[in-house]
Amino acid sequence: MKLFSLDERLTLCASLVRNGARLADIGSDHAYLPVWLLKNGKISFAIASDINEKPLQSGRRTAEKYGADNIEFRLGAGLSTVTAEDRVTDAVIAGMGGEVIASIIRDSELSKQLDLILQPMTRSKELVGFLYENGFEITEQRALTAKGKCYTAMKARYTGKKTAVSEAFKIMGKLDLTDAESVKYIEKQIRNLENMSRADHSLKALVEELRSLIGYEN
Repeated sequence: MKLFSLDERLTLCASLVRNGARLADIGSDHAYLPVWLLKNGKISFAIASDINEKPLQSGRRTAEKYGADNIEFRLGAGLSTVTAEDRVTDAVIAGMGGEVIASIIRDSELSKQLDLILQPMTRSKELVGFLYENGFEITEQRALTAKGKCYTAMKARYTGKKTAVSEAFKIMGKLDLTDAESVKYIEKQIRNLENMSRADHSLKALVEELRSLIGYEN
C-alpha cells in the first residue's frame, strides 16, 4: 500500500527529528507523524501518546493499515506516558497552544533529557520566553506558510542556563532571517503587533525594532 504524505506542518516537524531517534509523539491524534517516520526508516521506535482514547484508536488503525511496527500507544497526559526505560531521545509536542506545550515541559523532569520538537499553534512568543527562563535553549527553528497560515517549529534542549531574552527574540527566536519563509512568519507577527499597538502604544517600539531587523516595509 502506498504511504500517505504528511501535510506541510507535520513535514516541518518531521524535518527536525533526528535519524535513528526513539520518538515520543505527544498528542499524536491519528499517529500520522510516527507512522510516516517509521515507514520511511527515519526512526527506530515510537510512542504515540494522547490524553484521550479516541485519538489513540485512530492511531492504532493508521499503524495497522500501513503495517507500522515498533510503535506503542499510550493513554495519558503529556510526557507522563514516557519513562526513562523507554530510552526515548526525541519528543514531538505539536499542534497545541504555546502555553499548553510549556506546561507539558514544566510538568516532566524527563523533558530535560530529550531533544524537544515543538510546534505551537498560538502563543509562540510565550513558549520561547518560557524555554529560556527555565534553562532550555532553541538549537534550530524553521517556519512555513501553508493554506494561508504561518507556522513555526523549533528544536530545544535543556542546558540548565536560565536566560532573560528580549521581546523581539521571543518573536524571532532562532529563525534564519535569510530564509523567505522565516521572514514571512515574522512579517505576520509584525502585522499582528501593529493591530494590537492601536490599543497598547507600548508595543510600537517593539514593532519598529522588528521592522528594522528584517528590513520590513509596509
